[in-house]
Amino acid sequence: MEEEKSKVLVVGATGKLGREMVMASVAASHPTYALVRDLSIVSSPSSSNSDKWVLLQSFLSHGVHLLQGSFDDYESLIEAVKQVDVVICAVPSKNALEQKPLIRAIKEAGCIKRFIPSEFGADPTKVQILGMDYDFYEKKAEMRQFIESEGIPHTYISCNFLMRYLLPSLVQPGLDSPPRDEIKIFGDGNTKAIFVKDCDVAKFTLCAIDDPRTLNKTLYLRPPGNICSMHELVDMWEHKIRKALRKIYISKEELLKAINGTPYPKSMDMIFIYSAFVKGDNTYFDIDSSGVEATHLYPHVRYTTVSQYLDTLV
Repeated sequence: MEEEKSKVLVVGATGKLGREMVMASVAASHPTYALVRDLSIVSSPSSSNSDKWVLLQSFLSHGVHLLQGSFDDYESLIEAVKQVDVVICAVPSKNALEQKPLIRAIKEAGCIKRFIPSEFGADPTKVQILGMDYDFYEKKAEMRQFIESEGIPHTYISCNFLMRYLLPSLVQPGLDSPPRDEIKIFGDGNTKAIFVKDCDVAKFTLCAIDDPRTLNKTLYLRPPGNICSMHELVDMWEHKIRKALRKIYISKEELLKAINGTPYPKSMDMIFIYSAFVKGDNTYFDIDSSGVEATHLYPHVRYTTVSQYLDTLV
């Protein structure tokens, strides 16, 4: 007899990553629930919320259960959490600390077998830019400490960069598409970063939620085709557009000077570039016993490579 699938609740379900989590859960045949701040949208659409209405209708057509709730309404969190086995939180990173009421609700409910907190980036315990990131990673590290102090069964997802960030411009701050004449290369050009598409992050996450090998560990996403230096990114792009670009090297010192001379939050792109492509925060460390690597555990998962993604930009 086939084992019953875990019931999955996605918090932040209407966001870019959250909606992928919902659909990956549905695709994996999990009974799927989405926490939505205002369910009146479903019955009373308007021009201001038409996109969200379409999304929620899509969820309903796929059998997703919509639950009304928010971090500001603790009772709604309790009620939602008690209906499921797994909670995936995909709210934006800037709202990381707002997960605390959800974690308290998970502890009070006592029925959650796995919590996936909103992390979905570089490992906050490994980055080497603490103190210059405006608490971006400190907030995530604080959430890890809180989850562990409350004894919540968890898996952290370390996917590093989502492909929709920085890669569309080939890591060129201020641009929306890859350059075709000249390109800035930060650092020596050889340090590697990792990019993963949202839908692939979701697929790997759903593989992990019932896997005992990922319990209370970090799941690192390091797909071989998605680990690239700036030199490798430029080589791929030049091959695709059949043109050599003029290369402008930006040294570590020049990048730091630019960061210090740029106000927050405009400086964050350069800070993340410094972290990944100068300090090597995505790749400088080996995975120890506190973590596991996704493509090793789930070799059947097909994912979009960086090269395939760049094909869509030509």
